Amino acid sequence: MRRLLPALAAAVVLALPSPAGAALISGGPHAEPRTDRAAARMVQRSSFEPRADNHAANHTMPTAAQLRDFRSRSDMPNKRWVTGHFTGTTDEILQWGAYKWRVSPDLLRAVATVESWWHMSTVGDSGDSFGLMQIRRPYHCCEPLTSQDTAFNVDYYGAILRAYYGGKQPWLNQVERGRPYRAGDLWGSVGVWASGRWHLGDEEYVAKVRQRLAERTWRTDRWF
Repeated sequence: MRRLLPALAAAVVLALPSPAGAALISGGPHAEPRTDRAAARMVQRSSFEPRADNHAANHTMPTAAQLRDFRSRSDMPNKRWVTGHFTGTTDEILQWGAYKWRVSPDLLRAVATVESWWHMSTVGDSGDSFGLMQIRRPYHCCEPLTSQDTAFNVDYYGAILRAYYGGKQPWLNQVERGRPYRAGDLWGSVGVWASGRWHLGDEEYVAKVRQRLAERTWRTDRWF
């Protein structure tokens, strides 16, 4: 991914409102997700599909056996709610995951723009990160769901973002960090996905996400 110049990164962050991200998440740090069906009812269906190459992954859902295997191997606090039980366009899936985990669809759209430019086929980190949200092994589970199922990929990201936001990752206070880990910090939660540390080494990544959010790149960039 292209790197922003430090001055530009700082300018983007300063120009955007709500540094805590309050307008982008609802329900408080300890809110449980909506059900799959409730989230699906909130999705605004449309023909907008800038990534036709995602079609197969967008129409794949985990089997019961695959979900049992995932839950047996994952240590993610919110794993019991992750199902990937939705199909639709790439944008509809991003909406569904956002509504399920009570965050703004535009936030997930922006993160997916930075991570993969919305291509499920994206493989990063020398072959270890997969899909729209770039779920990375061995830190996260489980292949091949993360690379072959768009809804699972997005659902998993929503779940881990909420785990960070909800204060469910106390190990972040046991490693090097930029400030004490606490619940209720959305931008810290977004940043740790890239850096693996709390408010440490994540400034450029967060600036990129905020820039894409402000630009609404998925609607304004000619490559979408």
